[in-house]
Amino acid sequence: MSETDSWLRLLADERPGAELEDFRREQLAGASGARRDQLTLAADRAFAIRRRLDARQRHAAELTVLNDLARRLTTLRDSGGVLSEVAAQARRLLGVDVAYLMLRQDDGGLRIEVVDGSMGSVLRGIELAAGTGLGGRVVRTGEPMWSEDYLRDSRIEHLPSVDAAAGSEQLGGILGVPLIRGDQPIGVLLAADRRPRSFHGGEVELLAALASHAAVALHNAGLFEELSSANATLRRADELRERLTAAVIEGGGYPEIADELTRALGRPVAIFGADHEVLAGAPGSAEPVGEPRAVTRLDDAVLAPVVLGSGYAGCLIASGAAARDPDAPRLLGLGATSVAVVITSEQSRAEAELRTRGEFVSALLSPGADEAGLRRRARRAGIGVAGVRVVAVFDPGDADPRQASSLAGRVAAEFGGWSAEHSGHVVALLPGITAERAADRIRRFDLSCAVGIAPCSGGVHAIRTAHESARQTATVLLALGRTRDCARAAELGLYRSLFGQAGRDELLVFINDAVGPLLEHDRDRKRDLATTLRTYLEQSRHHARTCELLHIHPNTLYQRLERIDGLLGPGWREPERALEVQLALRLDDVLSALRARE
Repeated sequence: MSETDSWLRLLADERPGAELEDFRREQLAGASGARRDQLTLAADRAFAIRRRLDARQRHAAELTVLNDLARRLTTLRDSGGVLSEVAAQARRLLGVDVAYLMLRQDDGGLRIEVVDGSMGSVLRGIELAAGTGLGGRVVRTGEPMWSEDYLRDSRIEHLPSVDAAAGSEQLGGILGVPLIRGDQPIGVLLAADRRPRSFHGGEVELLAALASHAAVALHNAGLFEELSSANATLRRADELRERLTAAVIEGGGYPEIADELTRALGRPVAIFGADHEVLAGAPGSAEPVGEPRAVTRLDDAVLAPVVLGSGYAGCLIASGAAARDPDAPRLLGLGATSVAVVITSEQSRAEAELRTRGEFVSALLSPGADEAGLRRRARRAGIGVAGVRVVAVFDPGDADPRQASSLAGRVAAEFGGWSAEHSGHVVALLPGITAERAADRIRRFDLSCAVGIAPCSGGVHAIRTAHESARQTATVLLALGRTRDCARAAELGLYRSLFGQAGRDELLVFINDAVGPLLEHDRDRKRDLATTLRTYLEQSRHHARTCELLHIHPNTLYQRLERIDGLLGPGWREPERALEVQLALRLDDVLSALRARE
């Protein structure tokens, strides 16, 4: 068999290197000259083939390991697991003492996240500023880099803290390759020995291939973590939504909503109304500010507004640890929706109650309504007509009727009564209180309208009678210009005569006797001497003040007073007669105002 065939047989049988070396010695033993050269050339060729075969086997093994690693990486669902597996495999593939990964931070710097093979914990957590160190250079250039002896390599910008850690680990040769996603480096994979070492091209390519798989696996793990987090948030939100819905359906209000949110976030949550009053929950350090229309992060709190079609209706606030929960904005938003439902439900219920009470009060005050039917309707509306002891009428006059309605509602709530709108004013039926006490308490409110009060003995007819008295009292107050006052009929004195036609007729006789010619003159001549005389008497006959108020010249005032003398006679200036004239003019004004309102 020729030497070539012998070498091929040995190579084909994958004989170990020692056996190949023994065969070469046998071949060369005793050979000389050209024969020895021929045998040496054949041996060199055989060993070259063997090295290539070994290299291909190593490469195939490396590819097998990489493929196996890639498959394993695809099964990992968290970034930490991916990093640990990559570091362990990098150390095994390159046969190095230490392998570690650095990930890029938001500021562009690098941080060592995972270390495999270290003697301690000094490497983990080390941070590099952007562009510094071997890792920073790899990220900046996007190319692999190796150093035969890191601590003595002057090409690298060294940092004392990093060099101290490298010295503690006795690191010598280090190879770093970039982790690239898309076209952006996201970190560095590094392999290091505890002795000086040069890294050849195959090792660089191998670590770079591993880094490519690692970058993809990290991206996939990140996506899976995001998906898992999103699913967890959805599950958490769905569970809270179900509990909130159940609480509202079962009749729960603000406290129940606050309790569910506290349970979900693990910390107290406060619910505030439109006026920033606490409706439920435990307020933290944060308080409502303005009227936000979207979820807002404050210093150490999250605020979720409650917004209805009519506008801002309140907010929910989570403070401290609850605010730092990443799901807090979403969960508070669900709570805000539930609060909006409760508010809308309460408003609808209140509006329905107001309609029911309004319809009942209208029927109650209508003279032809059936009394037995009224009692049945009163029971359905929750109104005890037999216990009513005071009827109050809130008349806004020309002011905003909503203010009168609001005031009547507060008064009714304080006394445990009922209020409803009726014929342009608001009626309050109050049980268990006297008219005097009711008047005293109502005067303590910030009155926005005229309030007439009348006592009542209870029952349908008594309520109607008391309502008419209270209505007339409020009307007289408005006519007297007391638009923000409260009075009982008994407190009106002379003006009570205005309630009945007989009393009005008597007052008209008095008015005509006192100032009839003057009033007739004003009506016939389209003048207003009555206003001049009224102002003159109200100013205690002071000429200058009268002229100033009427915006007239003193001569004009003298002329008008002379004309009044001609109409009423000079005796009107006497003190007793002047008092009658002033009273008559006042009564005429009140009667005119009453006629206008009737």
